[in-house]
Amino acid sequence: MKPFLEALVEGPVLFDGAMGSLLYERGVLHTRSYDELVLSQPELIRQVHLDYLAAGAQVIETDTFGANRIALARHGLADQMTQINKTAVRLAKEAAAGRAWIAAAVGPTGVRYAIATEAERRRARLALAEQIDTLVIAGVDVILLETFTSILELETAISVAKERGPKVPVIAQHVFDAAGKGDGGLAPSEVADRLVAAGADVIGGNCGIGPAELYGVGTAMIGRGKPVIVQPNAGLPASVEGRTLYVANPEHFGVFARRMLKSGIRAIGGCCGTTPEHIRTMLGAIRMMGGVRIDQMEAKSAPGAGGVPEIRTPQEAVVPLADRSRLGARIARGEFAVSVELTAPAGTDLAKTKAQVETLLASGIDVVNIADGPRASARMANIAVCARLAGETGVEPILHVCARDRNFLGLVAHLLGAAALGLRDLVIITGDPPKMGDYPFATPVYDVDSIGLLKIARGLNAGFDPAGKAIGAATSFVLATGAEPGAQDYDRELRRLEDKKAAGAELVMTQPVYDPRTLERFLDDTRTFGLPIMVGILPLASARNAEFLHNEVPGMSIPAEYRARMARVPQGIEARAEGIRIAQEALAAVRHRVAGTYIMPPFNRVESAIAVLEAAADRFQPARGASGAGSAGGVP
Repeated sequence: MKPFLEALVEGPVLFDGAMGSLLYERGVLHTRSYDELVLSQPELIRQVHLDYLAAGAQVIETDTFGANRIALARHGLADQMTQINKTAVRLAKEAAAGRAWIAAAVGPTGVRYAIATEAERRRARLALAEQIDTLVIAGVDVILLETFTSILELETAISVAKERGPKVPVIAQHVFDAAGKGDGGLAPSEVADRLVAAGADVIGGNCGIGPAELYGVGTAMIGRGKPVIVQPNAGLPASVEGRTLYVANPEHFGVFARRMLKSGIRAIGGCCGTTPEHIRTMLGAIRMMGGVRIDQMEAKSAPGAGGVPEIRTPQEAVVPLADRSRLGARIARGEFAVSVELTAPAGTDLAKTKAQVETLLASGIDVVNIADGPRASARMANIAVCARLAGETGVEPILHVCARDRNFLGLVAHLLGAAALGLRDLVIITGDPPKMGDYPFATPVYDVDSIGLLKIARGLNAGFDPAGKAIGAATSFVLATGAEPGAQDYDRELRRLEDKKAAGAELVMTQPVYDPRTLERFLDDTRTFGLPIMVGILPLASARNAEFLHNEVPGMSIPAEYRARMARVPQGIEARAEGIRIAQEALAAVRHRVAGTYIMPPFNRVESAIAVLEAAADRFQPARGASGAGSAGGVP
């Protein structure tokens, strides 16, 4: 297994959830010492660990939150401190069996630090030192200081942990209130600075509040010099028939897990009230964001980023880019490429989409993108749309393929089916989670992310499936991938793009960009990657549309000047015309530095796309003579 901090740099990590509240739900009275259960009911504790592992947890916390001598004394168990901590580590290790890191859970002593005497503080420090000594000697991978309400005690605990286990990473988590404030009204950034100064390797917050509140806390702690972790409660507690329950459902956690990771938080998990089901919904977000998989953690069998084994294949087996498709040929020749993105129909009638394609063909555009369930919507399968459009109109379609809806076997079959249908151009993406769409109960798969999916397609292009078996004739896909020039975690976006290139990406198609400075920075920082870039352009439809994209869509930033311009024009035709002018300006500002563009007209308004491209006709030469199936010659 990789060292924990090294893995955390490479990708986000998923912790387990609650221990105490879960044991309570499984029938253990709250008057018991939950830490002592490792001695009296070891199978119960082992099963909790196994349940979290089965849900996808990559870090298992020992059942030692209250196993310091002071806390145990309240149950008459002070003399069993060493045995309890050693046994708890053994149980966690046996359950994990090398599939997860073991984090030593260390909670506060119960000493009221703010008003404690020096003697009481020394006693608390000694109790923490005894417990941490025992846990380190037992062989934990990480020391997890959690649920500390006193910043002074937490700073003391960090100091003790660094002394007693200097080679073991220390995670420090503070408790924040519903207003996002820490001990004494400290802001998250202030808490972060103090934890870093005290020597913590990872900083964050847990307990007390739910995912929405801790999201704000965690994001405010980013950029203070250390990775950030958040482990929220399952909402705020409620009393139901005499029991204390937490009512934030697992789906809620899945949504916020993705938001947290997209913002740059590096580790997530659950606290009071969370269950294996909460952790299972968070696993999809970890997979989306390129996090390490449990089955990747042993070095001998690690498939690498993306969850797909590395396949060594002869390079000469790959069809040259220029021979794969018209788009591939245009990119290979260094010509400006143009495509328009269309959304598949919600039903089975393709007549309207065909008419839109015919309009585009008549304007000289012979490449269209067909999205794969964008925004997690249920639409006609885009592979069927692409195949029919290619055969009935002669357009060259770009098939979006996302990892959300198909498991590993289904993705391989899907790609082989696309090749058999004559589809050659692919955009490989991870895909929006179902919670964004009309069917939030749908189950996301994410067996692989976009990096893993690129590896599969690259292997097929070389004539081999992911198991290394020859497939006969190699496929000849042009492999495009996505990127967000305005990503909130910009450094991660660049690292991911490097991984995507290594996995087989040959072309980048960006999210819509309005601010030339944002794209210029992205182009400067990716120049050494050697990947041609097609810039995404989305004509604004209204002032409301502009504000929504700017404020609600991660990675989208629309300059205040453009939003003000949209606000000054009436809704309807005038607003759309202004949106087209802004799109033209955005394209003109960067066209000399990109390999092409693809336009995403709102509501499939192809006239808007054509207007953008006509205004910039002198800046590129889209393919001509593709006005019908006969002249286009079908899909190469």
